[in-house]
Formats: sequence, structure tokens, C-alpha cells
Amino acid sequence: MSLGYADLLMEIQAYAIMERGAVATPFTYQREIGAHEVLVRITHRSIATGDVQFIDNAWNDTRYPLVPSHEMVGLVEQTGPDVAELAPGDRVGVGFQLGACFACTYCLRGVEQFCQQQTVVGVNAYGGLAEQIVVDSRFAFQLPAALDAAAAVPLFSSGLTVYSATTNAQLPAAARVAVIGIGGLGRMALQFLRSFGHEAVAVSRSPDKREVIRKLGAEYLDGSDASALAAQRGRFDFVLSTLNVPFDLDSALTLLKPDGQLCVVAAPTQPLSLRAGLLYDYGRRRIFGSYVGSRADVAAMLEHAAKHDIRPYLEVMPFQQLNEAITRIRNREVQTALVLASADVAQCG
Repeated sequence: MSLGYADLLMEIQAYAIMERGAVATPFTYQREIGAHEVLVRITHRSIATGDVQFIDNAWNDTRYPLVPSHEMVGLVEQTGPDVAELAPGDRVGVGFQLGACFACTYCLRGVEQFCQQQTVVGVNAYGGLAEQIVVDSRFAFQLPAALDAAAAVPLFSSGLTVYSATTNAQLPAAARVAVIGIGGLGRMALQFLRSFGHEAVAVSRSPDKREVIRKLGAEYLDGSDASALAAQRGRFDFVLSTLNVPFDLDSALTLLKPDGQLCVVAAPTQPLSLRAGLLYDYGRRRIFGSYVGSRADVAAMLEHAAKHDIRPYLEVMPFQQLNEAITRIRNREVQTALVLASADVAQCG
């Protein structure tokens, strides 16, 4: 039910990192439910590499206290007075972006992810390492019935990011695509690429990922083998880098055909060097970045994932083990997405 404005100040029970190097500890904050907002009881949330980089202040811009986790699924509990499209009990997913101004040039163009007044987890909002979250209802997306709640969690950032990057590249049919880095983003990219009918090659320095790559319908290319990379020179329509560590940008560009595109969807913690001549040397190559996706991208991505049965590889742990989960991600002990489930998740499916 929608509640009167006087009833909409909520006390949120969460876990926060209070300073660099600290573990997550109980944290309470108050949050009003605005006219267009909803209160969501979180049943599932992820801990991803990006969350741990925020926790560890990898980019030297983390604001503490930090409540991390930017991918979550839950049930609507309360709605603001101007919310018409959602009701208590609805199963929804929430990602990195929690709000926008809906009045700027970008919002009016339908690319709300570029809004300069947006509300995002870890920058100017608390995230999903909590019992509940308040989010603009226009950024709480109903899950298709075919999507399992836990498996849907990584779709709301990792899945959306690679889906948006790939579709906005407007690739030709049956394009040949190289995905560099086969972590959470890379695995999701391989699944979406296969569902689009593209030929995917996974560039990785980890031979132990060969079997997973094969199961995802892609070919393995050893990223540490210079001769193997040289043999692939000029063979790809699209290169997608999912790496958040420094990599050889020049080497990646040499993989592209003329008119090929390289897209970066993760932020390395150090600057990359570029030999600019590679952009025009017997070609017309492009580099662009892609930042999550619009609300329209989310809706299309969820429909596509449900239709093509895209299910991320994941491990589910109890929410109470959140600090263990953070440590495991930090130590690179997890080869799948890691989702924390609350004790009572039966209603969320």
C-alpha cells in the first residue's frame, strides 16, 4: 500500500565499512521514502570485484562509511504516493544507479545513466549490504517470471554493462568478438554474445578457465602468448575489455579489423598508454567506453536474458558471511559471481 508522507521515514539496518582496511560492521541510517520512491526488502545481493575495489579505496575516492553492493534483488515493501507502476510484493532488481533528475538533456534523451545529478551506490548513496534499500521506483525493475532471483542479481550491473556495450556497438550479424578478461563481466559477455549469434573468443592468461570458456561456447586464446595473439591480428570486428587492471591497449587494438571497435567497460586502476597510429594504420578503428546502461537497456536486457535462459555462474552464501565473502573476492578465491542471500528468501523465488 502507498503510505502518507508522515509515515515514510525509515530506519535502514545495514553493514558498512567505516574506514580503509576495516571489516563490515552493523550500521544504521535513516532514509525518507520520496514521492517516486519505493522501499525494497533485499533478499539477494552480490559482492563483486568492483565492490571490493571501492572498499579498499582503489581509486582514492571512496567515501566512508561505505555500504557496498551494487547488484540486488528483493521485494517491494512500501511505495511513495506517486508510485503507480509497482506495488508491495513485486519482485524487483536494482543496480548501480538508484535515481536521476529526469529533467536534463540526457534524461530526456533516455540515457539516464549520463545524468549529472544521478544517485549511485558508493558515490552518493548506500548500497545493498543491508536489509532494505530505498530507490527511485523508475530504477527498480520487475523481474520476468522466468528469472531466478539469485541468478538475476549479476544481471543488474555485470549483465547490463556488457549487454549495453555490445548492443550499442551495432555489430554486423555473426560478428567475430574478442573478450579480454574472463571474470564476472567477461563470463556474462560470452553468454550474451552467443545468444546474439556472434563468434566469441575469450582472451585470458588463465589456462584453468579453458573449460568454463568452452562451456560458454567460446574459443580460448592465451593472452600471455605473443605469437598466438599475433596470429589473430586484424581478425575481429569488436574487442571488449572487461579488465580492471592495466593491460596492453596497443596489443588489443591490433586485433581489430579496419572499422573495428574496442570498448572498455571496467576502469583499470592505472593509466594506459596508446600508440595513436594504431587507430588509423590501414584502418579506421575506434575506442569507446560504456557505462552501465539506460532504463530501456535494462528492460531489453532482462527480456533477452529470460528468453535465452542466460544464467550466470554463481555461488550463493548466507548474508551473515558477508565479511568472508569480501575476503574471498579480495583474494581471488571465487571463480563465479558471489551472491549473499538473506535467511528468508522463499518469497522471492
